[in-house]
Amino acid sequence: MAVIRRCLGCQSTDSVENLLRCVALTHQVVVDEKVKLPGRGAYVHHNQECLTLSLQRKAWGRALKMGPTLDCNVLENLSRSTDLAKTRLNG
Repeated sequence: MAVIRRCLGCQSTDSVENLLRCVALTHQVVVDEKVKLPGRGAYVHHNQECLTLSLQRKAWGRALKMGPTLDCNVLENLSRSTDLAKTRLNG
């Protein structure tokens, strides 16, 4: 049975194989590619639209229970990337 999580961007549910897991380490969002980092995780689809929506909604601080002090620079840089073909975000 597949594990289902909700995307912070589009708010739809999907299998974790189709989502990118992120965690907060020292008030900074870190992409957990190997799904091994400890702590509360939040998920987003591997596309620019969902990533941008999640940042616009400021959903990361709430989802990771860190509040507005959470640093999302890593995700902002990924959302602005013009060549997603070289990153894991293209799915």
